[in-house]
Amino acid sequence: MKRKMVLGLSIVILMACFTAALAEGAIDFSGYSLEELLEIKADLADEIAGRPGGEKMVLGSGQYKIGEDLPAGVYSFRFVQNGDSDVSRTDYYVYENESMYKYDVGRLWLGDMPRVEGSFKGDGETRISLYPGEYLSLRYNGAEVARVGNVSERGNDYTVPAGTTIPKGNYTVGEEIPAGTYKIHFSGTTVSRVRVFQDADEADNSFNEGKETILDWDNTEGIVTLSEGNILRVEYTPIIMTRDEGFTFD
Repeated sequence: MKRKMVLGLSIVILMACFTAALAEGAIDFSGYSLEELLEIKADLADEIAGRPGGEKMVLGSGQYKIGEDLPAGVYSFRFVQNGDSDVSRTDYYVYENESMYKYDVGRLWLGDMPRVEGSFKGDGETRISLYPGEYLSLRYNGAEVARVGNVSERGNDYTVPAGTTIPKGNYTVGEEIPAGTYKIHFSGTTVSRVRVFQDADEADNSFNEGKETILDWDNTEGIVTLSEGNILRVEYTPIIMTRDEGFTFD
C-alpha cells in the first residue's frame, strides 16, 4: 500500500512538473533517483496501455497490413509462444508494400526483399517502426505488441516530377516503349524495382537479376538505356519515366 501511495504521489508530482515545464520546453528529471524513474516509467506504461490506441495486444503468426490490420507507429515486440511449440523464437519481416511481400513469399526462401528482418525470443524487447502501407510478417510464433510512439511522415518534402506513369509489368522496347535513354523517378509512395533484361528469354529466367535500380526515398531517380528487344520490368509500385523529347504511354 505504501509503495502504491509513493508511486501515486510520484506520478502526481511528475505531472505537475510536466505541466510547469511545458512553458519552458523541457522536463527536469534530475531530482529523481534511477529507481524512482523506473517505477514511474512502469506505471506510465501501464496507464498508456489502458488508453484507446495504446493497449497491448497479442498477434499470432501471420501477415498484417499496416494502416488496416495494425495502425502505423513504433511498436514494442515481445516473444509469445502460440505457434510452433518446437521453435523458441518469432521471426519478423517488414516489407514496404504488398507486392514486395508477395514477391518474397513466392520464392524458395524468405528474406530477399524486406526492409527490416530479425528474430526475438525470451524476455527481450524489440522495437520496430511500421509505416502506412507496409506489411508485417510474423513466423513460427507470435508477439505481444504495444504501440509506444508515432512515426514521422516519410519524404514529405519530395515532389513527384511530371512525366509518364509506368505501371507494374513487363514492357518490350521497340513495341511498347521506344528505344532510347530515359530518366526514371520514384513515384513518392513505396519502393519500386526497375530491371532491364537483354531479351524475353533472359526475362523468363526468374533468377536472372538483369540490370537493376531500386527507387525509394533515398534514391529518387536513375537512368536506363533501352535498346530494341530489351524487356523493361517495373516491380512493386509504378514509376515515372521522362525523356527529353517526351513520349506518351498509349
